[in-house]
Amino acid sequence: KFSARGTVGSRGSPMLLMAASRRGVMSRRVLSPMLMRTPRTLSRQRGGWAAFSSEGDAAAAPPAEKKPEEPAEPAGPPPAEEFAKTELRVGQIVEVWPHPEADKLWCEKIDIGEEEPRQILSGLREFYSEEEMKDKKVVIVANLKRSKLRGMDSSGMVLCASNEAHDKVELLSPPEGTEIGERVSLENFDCSEVAPANAKKKGNSAWRAVAPFMKTNSDGVATYDGTPLVTKAGPIKAPSLKDCHVG
Repeated sequence: KFSARGTVGSRGSPMLLMAASRRGVMSRRVLSPMLMRTPRTLSRQRGGWAAFSSEGDAAAAPPAEKKPEEPAEPAGPPPAEEFAKTELRVGQIVEVWPHPEADKLWCEKIDIGEEEPRQILSGLREFYSEEEMKDKKVVIVANLKRSKLRGMDSSGMVLCASNEAHDKVELLSPPEGTEIGERVSLENFDCSEVAPANAKKKGNSAWRAVAPFMKTNSDGVATYDGTPLVTKAGPIKAPSLKDCHVG
């Protein structure tokens, strides 16, 4: 009669298991701990789960199937109260000179009613001469974070209309009689009643949210989501560009 004690080898060794298998004897004492497991045992290994077969070989768990990401729906235009956090002001270019290191940039000093004129850089040299820029009244975005363009500070942006090919660009023109420094409003909303967003705060660009909805209408009037931009003297216009992007 077969006895586990008379077999050379440790409990659960291959020799013992083969002998036990031939005589039809399988006791719990001689079963290997690995073979006592179910055929598909999950074990935590190296920070993840690995499946083991009954022979003890590790088989990689199948990767989880990734669900395709649904495209985000485009956000609609922010309401007028949010638009008003963008500080649009009327200014006048009092000085203009070419950027010493950039062929396309004008450097401008623009009076917007502050103690000192604001320095703003614009990529308009292929569209406007120095004489055409000087003394011109313009509309600027006044609460953008200060940036450097080719080594020079720019504290704002001059608003223009441009066609789709971007081979024709026009400065927006406030109506005659508009005061320098006046805050631009919407036809149906007085933006001066809302404090502008603080551009120095990280990620606080009100302009970025409203810019996609700025364009000229069929009359050349600058609009936000179809509503005209105005001063107390009337609507703001592009000289000739109609149904074009404003930025």
